[in-house]
Amino acid sequence: MKLWQRVSRWWQRKSVVEESWAPLEAPRRNRQPSPHELLAELKSTAWACATINASVCAALPPRLFVTMAPGEAPPRGATRVLDADTRKRLVNVRGQMPGDGSARIEELVDHPILSLLRFDLWEMTQLSLEVHGSAFWLLDFDPLLDVPRAIWPLPAHLVTPVREPNSPRIVDAYEYRGATPQRFAPDRVIHFRCPDPRDPYTSGMSPLKACFDQAALVSEFASLKRSVYDNAAMPSVLITPDEGLAPEERERLERQWKQKLQRGGQGGALVADSSLKVTVLSHSMGDLSALADVRASKEDIANAFQVPIPFLSGETNLANMQAADHLHKSLAILPRLRRRDEKLNEQLLSLIDPTGRLFFATPDPTPANQSFLLQQEQADLKLGVRTVNEVRASRGLAPVPWGNEPKR
Repeated sequence: MKLWQRVSRWWQRKSVVEESWAPLEAPRRNRQPSPHELLAELKSTAWACATINASVCAALPPRLFVTMAPGEAPPRGATRVLDADTRKRLVNVRGQMPGDGSARIEELVDHPILSLLRFDLWEMTQLSLEVHGSAFWLLDFDPLLDVPRAIWPLPAHLVTPVREPNSPRIVDAYEYRGATPQRFAPDRVIHFRCPDPRDPYTSGMSPLKACFDQAALVSEFASLKRSVYDNAAMPSVLITPDEGLAPEERERLERQWKQKLQRGGQGGALVADSSLKVTVLSHSMGDLSALADVRASKEDIANAFQVPIPFLSGETNLANMQAADHLHKSLAILPRLRRRDEKLNEQLLSLIDPTGRLFFATPDPTPANQSFLLQQEQADLKLGVRTVNEVRASRGLAPVPWGNEPKR
C-alpha cells in the first residue's frame, strides 16, 4: 500500500475518533442549567437579589394613559389631567404625538384592564424573569367582547415556545407541560423576556443563569458546612486522667461534668477527686481561602442581579444606602420597567385598543435630587417661568384663586 493511502486512512480514523468524542465533551463544557436546576439554586444570596428586584418592580405598577387629538372624544372612564413635567416625560417616552403636536395626554384611572393587573401578578412575573429569563401570561378572553377578562401567570419552567418545521412564524404555539399537557396559541400568551444574544426571539438570559456557577458554589459550601456540623462528632473538651479509669468511672465523670457545667453552668468551678488534664478543643469549620471564595461568589451574584452590595450587608451608612438606591433604580429597575411597558403596549393593549391611543408608562423610579428640584421651583417662581398653581399641580395640590398669575 502506498504511503499516501496509509496516511489518508490514518487521518480518516483519527477524524472519526475525534468526532465521536466531541458530542461527549461539548455538553460538559457548554451545557446550560435546566429550569429545575435554576429553581434548586434559588436560595441564599440569589433568592435575596431576585426578590429585591421583583418586589421593587411590583411596587412600581405601570399607569395607563390616553392620547387625544384636538376635537377627539375622550374614552369612557375617569381621567386625570397631567402636569406639565409628567406630560413632557411621557412625550419623550411615547415619541411624536399625532397631528401638529397639540394632542393632549390624560391618565385613565378607571379602566377594566387595570383591575386585572395586581401586585402579585407583577411580582410573580418579575421573579420568573430573574430566575428563568422568561415569563408567560395566559389570557382568558371574554367570549362576547373578545377582550381579556383574566390573566394567569404560567410557571416558566414548564412552558416552551414551539416552532414547527419550515414554519414562517417564530412561534407556532406555547407548550405547557403541567399535570395535563396543553398547547396554547401565540395570541393567547404574552411572553416577557430578558435579552439573550444567543436567541433573541424565543429565549431569555436570566441573572440567575448568568451567575449559576457562583450560586452553585455557595450552595455546595453551605452543604459542606452542614455536613461537617452533622457528621464531625468533635467534642469541645478532652479530659485525660493520669491513671486509667474503668468504664463505670468514666461514665460517672462524664455525667458529673455535664450536670455541673452544661447550659447555664458554663464558667463554674469543678473540683475533681483525682488528677485530670483538661484540654479545650477549638475547631476550624472552614479555611479562610474558602470563605474568601464564598464572599467573592456572593458579590458576583449581586452583580449579576445588579443589586448593590449595601442592600445585602448591614455594615453601611445612610449616604451609602442612598447612593446604592439611586444606582439600583437607574441601572437595574428602570430598564426592567421600560422593557415591561413596551411588551404590554405591544401585545396587551393592541387587543383592547386597536386605535393605538392607549399606552402604559411607569413613572421614573430614579430618586430625584430634592435640593435641585426645590431650587428650580424657586427660580421658576421668581422669574415667572411657572405660576403658583402650576407648581401646586406638580405636587398634586389643588389650585388657589390667586395662583394663576406669575410673580413679578
